[in-house]
Amino acid sequence: MKFLPLLLLLFPLSAQTYEPLTGEQRLKWFGKATYGARSLLISGPLTSALRTYNNRPEEWGPHWEGFGKRYGTRLLNNSFTNGLEGATGAIWKEDPRYFRVGEGPVRKRFGNVIKQTWMSRYGNGEYHFGAAKAIGITGGAFVQKMWMPDSVASNRDCAIRVGGGYSGRFISNLFREFGPELFKKLKRK
Repeated sequence: MKFLPLLLLLFPLSAQTYEPLTGEQRLKWFGKATYGARSLLISGPLTSALRTYNNRPEEWGPHWEGFGKRYGTRLLNNSFTNGLEGATGAIWKEDPRYFRVGEGPVRKRFGNVIKQTWMSRYGNGEYHFGAAKAIGITGGAFVQKMWMPDSVASNRDCAIRVGGGYSGRFISNLFREFGPELFKKLKRK
């Protein structure tokens, strides 16, 4: 429980109002999404541990060296995916950030989680299909063919990674939407 206040810093604490993303904010988003504490200390190790436990890809083995390769590969792919999403989003004024509802019925908030898994806000504040998000996730899934072992570099494997990319967004959105309340309740106990 000593680390609970630090974990709270990883989640936005209040509902956000929309302001179009500036170029500087886009670079900060890229840095935080790619190299921030949530990425490096939570999702990176968890993802790498799960893949090491399942020993996928097998060539890397179920040991610390394999974990390190998976962690490094995830970081490289995260850099590429977020960079591609951020750059293409700048062209179309697509905002990659998640916007919390923050209060109200669970159904409404859960709907927001689902909506922002597939959709993004654009410069006018309206939600539309997240084209830059799709390009980043899909591009990141297929570019891995360059460095992944052949056993996980087929088009089928890439399609599975696209699904994993959207699943990861969904889970991340869930934590962003409901995490602050969850951690407040845990802190009280």
